[in-house]
Amino acid sequence: MKKFLTFFALLTFTSLFVTAQPTLTWQFANYKVINAGTQLQFDVEVKASAAGTFHRDLQVYFDYNTTAFGTDIVTNGAISYTPLTLMNASKYFVVNAADNTASKFAVITEAYEEMDEVGSSTYYEEVTTSFQGLLRFTIDIMPGMNTQMCGIAFDQALMNGGQYYQSTSLVEPVKYTDPSLYEGAISTLKLSTLYGTITYANISNPTPLSSCTVDGGSIGTALTDVNGFYNFSGIDDGMYILTTTSSLPYTYVTTLGDVNVEVSHLLGSPLTGLYFLAGEVTGDGLVSLGDYNLMVGNLVGSLSGYPAVPGWRFEQHTVNVVNGIGTLDFEGIQSGDTTGSWQ
Repeated sequence: MKKFLTFFALLTFTSLFVTAQPTLTWQFANYKVINAGTQLQFDVEVKASAAGTFHRDLQVYFDYNTTAFGTDIVTNGAISYTPLTLMNASKYFVVNAADNTASKFAVITEAYEEMDEVGSSTYYEEVTTSFQGLLRFTIDIMPGMNTQMCGIAFDQALMNGGQYYQSTSLVEPVKYTDPSLYEGAISTLKLSTLYGTITYANISNPTPLSSCTVDGGSIGTALTDVNGFYNFSGIDDGMYILTTTSSLPYTYVTTLGDVNVEVSHLLGSPLTGLYFLAGEVTGDGLVSLGDYNLMVGNLVGSLSGYPAVPGWRFEQHTVNVVNGIGTLDFEGIQSGDTTGSWQ
């Protein structure tokens, strides 16, 4: 009886150890159609169910729609990748990236010191309990295929069993418990795109505007980057209305030139478009003597800014997405800048 109890206790301990082994969760993230609709870019990210594991060998397999990307994307040079946080270039390298089949991609990674060092942050990267990037992929889209779905999905059967972390006491690998979990599916993502650049309405040398939010209604919002570029991906063909706001600070100081342009408008040389919005500072939709008075107050320093209207002004725009592609560049301006002189 004592032997049986000892065996039962050992079995229980072993079972607890096995169930405590960490599992992985994989996801696709940051996916978007780029470069005027010619490429799909996305990240593969991973997290662990428990902290403290240093990854050693990680393998990724995913299927894709050959109508959208063609077959054998490695052989045909249609895919590229860059390392992210978990693929610290000083610690890891890609052993092989290959066409597993005509419609399946495979990549195998390894650590440089996996046969020499036990697990530690000196030689390995920890897979934390929050998602971190492993690799960023870019795949060429076949011409005219932007209405296709990308069909990209992890091959769970091949990925399960191929993931290892480094023991903290031995140089031997330890396998992550299967099955892994998979999130962020993008198989039904359309390879469509609506994109463009927002610049300031300078008379010359337009300045790109970052931190602008473009609202496309049913397709959501997009934020401009440092180059003023915005992008919507995975949308249906159709007509979309774009409205824009900016989180950039209002910094413009009204000049004598701006006031003179306002006077010219009142005398019969009308402001139009964004320059009309820049001169419409009372919020009543007109450019009148009241607007002139406010601008003069800003010029002489008795007033500061135009609280009745947004600091940044944008016109509403309509753009048509046809065969998966739509593009529109437009401008913004600050209130009071009727000369377009801000830089």
